[in-house]
Amino acid sequence: MNKRTAALSTVLGVLALSTSIAIAAESNVAPLGTGDDFEISTYASNIHDVTSKSAYLWSYTQGEGKNLEKVRVYSYFYVNGNLKHKAGDNDAEYASVDYEANVAALHKARVTSSHYAYNRVGEKMTETSEREWPE
Repeated sequence: MNKRTAALSTVLGVLALSTSIAIAAESNVAPLGTGDDFEISTYASNIHDVTSKSAYLWSYTQGEGKNLEKVRVYSYFYVNGNLKHKAGDNDAEYASVDYEANVAALHKARVTSSHYAYNRVGEKMTETSEREWPE
């Protein structure tokens, strides 16, 4: 009986030690992001400097937060109802794209954009924006 008791005691001791090590290791692992530690702080699609033959179309995304990995913007630029250009940009905190529209006669312009912010574990936030001329 003494050998059995000693063996059982050893097995239980090793099991308790393994459990303690596993619990300690789990408490030191950084949790996945919660969405509260990064954000899209500002974003927009814009049309400026409109004349009878041209317009400047652009969009941007700006992010912030301690776990912000990068931001992204992807935009579609339409002139007189036709898709003329599409572009995207990634950067650490601020991303922007633009298009200079030049046509014989400008009747309308539109930019539609998707805005993203990613944290260090790949979680993302998204927003969309659109601007048209004439409004």
